[in-house]
Amino acid sequence: MGDKRDDLDDLLASARDAEAPSDALIARVLADAATVQEDLQAPAPAPASRRGWGAWLSGIGGWRGAGGLVAATATGLMVGVYAPDSVDALLDGALTDYGVIASDELVSGWGALLDLEDG
Repeated sequence: MGDKRDDLDDLLASARDAEAPSDALIARVLADAATVQEDLQAPAPAPASRRGWGAWLSGIGGWRGAGGLVAATATGLMVGVYAPDSVDALLDGALTDYGVIASDELVSGWGALLDLEDG
């Protein structure tokens, strides 16, 4: 441990003994800094205004955001329609026993719409 500390002390002592930078170098650095500051203080160009669907799409992240929104909506709809039955089946009817799900057929109208058999 003492060996590393001695090395650090030697390094800091050599840094204290080093010569100061020349006035020419300091002038060049300050001139460069002033140029950079002038560029940063210039006003940014105004963004192009969008109207209608373009503004809406840019507000949600463009086409990728719209695609994610559509996918999340479709997933939420499918989970809402199919998940209660699946979860109740996994819990061996516990949701029905507690009265959370009133019947096994959550959307009664769809059965008649999807029934292709006559009779």
